Amino acid sequence: MDEPLNVLCLSTDPAVSRQVIGMLSRLPGFSMTTREMTYGAGGIELRDAWEPHLAVVILGADPKPGLAVIEEVHRTAPAAQVLALAPEENPETIIKALRAGADEFLPLPLDGNGLLKICIKVSAIRSSSKHNGRPRGQVWVAYGVKGGVGVTTLVANLGVALSAAGRGTAVVDLDVGSGDMALFLNVTPGYSLRDIASNFKRLDSVFLQGTMVRHRSGLELLAAPPPVPGEPPLTLAAEQTLAILDLLDRTHEVTLVDAGSLPLDSTRAALTCADRIFLVTELSLPALRACMRTLDWLRQEGIDPATTVELVVNKYANRGWEVAPDEASKTLKLPIRALVPRDDAVVCEAVNGGRPLDEVKPGTPVQRAIAALAARSGSSREPSAVVKGFRRLFAAAERRVSG
Repeated sequence: MDEPLNVLCLSTDPAVSRQVIGMLSRLPGFSMTTREMTYGAGGIELRDAWEPHLAVVILGADPKPGLAVIEEVHRTAPAAQVLALAPEENPETIIKALRAGADEFLPLPLDGNGLLKICIKVSAIRSSSKHNGRPRGQVWVAYGVKGGVGVTTLVANLGVALSAAGRGTAVVDLDVGSGDMALFLNVTPGYSLRDIASNFKRLDSVFLQGTMVRHRSGLELLAAPPPVPGEPPLTLAAEQTLAILDLLDRTHEVTLVDAGSLPLDSTRAALTCADRIFLVTELSLPALRACMRTLDWLRQEGIDPATTVELVVNKYANRGWEVAPDEASKTLKLPIRALVPRDDAVVCEAVNGGRPLDEVKPGTPVQRAIAALAARSGSSREPSAVVKGFRRLFAAAERRVSG
């Protein structure tokens, strides 16, 4: 059955509206209900009860009236996605349209594939917001400021702790170049992120579930691809990453992401939609310097560290050669959320045996410190991961164009 979609088309030229609506009517997989409205210099008022899912605003030679219409749509129909169309890809016009409230921009003449992708996105957003009335889950992302700070140990044991508490948990190994989460959990995945990327057109919740492997604790793992001799590492696009996390978010209470320590497009996408970012560091000058650089580019991505980032100091030895925690917190202008003590013997035994810390030696300070991170979870997100992620990606693109 085709997906129903309400589309409102607003323009100064009815002929252009008819062309857009004709293209919409031919898109496969959708049952379109369309309306046309003409606007002038005075803009337009939307007052009836008909709620569009997608509002297409066609800008004229003078974009100002159309920009005012975008603002009106954004104000009176906030649930609608807004697509701005213009005769040319003028960077200044794109920026103004995004600032006015447009979610997407396409040039005229309209490309059918581009329009189809936007309708698929609108459908995904609608589906995620009404998924059986079920509250949205949360996305927690752990990012290492440099390699070797222990992100995988942290995520694996936090995932086990969440599952032990009865919380439906998915773990995504987004360290596409050298992810070892399957090894840490001692599972053998039949599929990986590479299979999803290769069959992305088939992606839905059923297909995604079939690529995951279940750990004995109850958590489910979406594994990083194993290296293939002679082939480059997997490149996962930001849009693909957001789509995967959105599907997992609908079916799991917590989705944990091991984002590695490289600012890839997939990593940035995961961070843009995270409810909690565990920024994992050590108390050494190189690590803290890397931490400062990471915080800088997170801000550039539109992420406010004060509300989303939680500083996790791993391998804390409480020795004089380390930078003092208070000094590190003062320098980074962030409180330290957790001091995870160093315990090489227990951690190495756990990693080499593919066992959680609580199985190797229950109740150790390192195990308790990691498990304590599960205590605070906050409420369901609004907007959803995919909406928030896409908006931040567009905002970052806007800043790059204006720069």
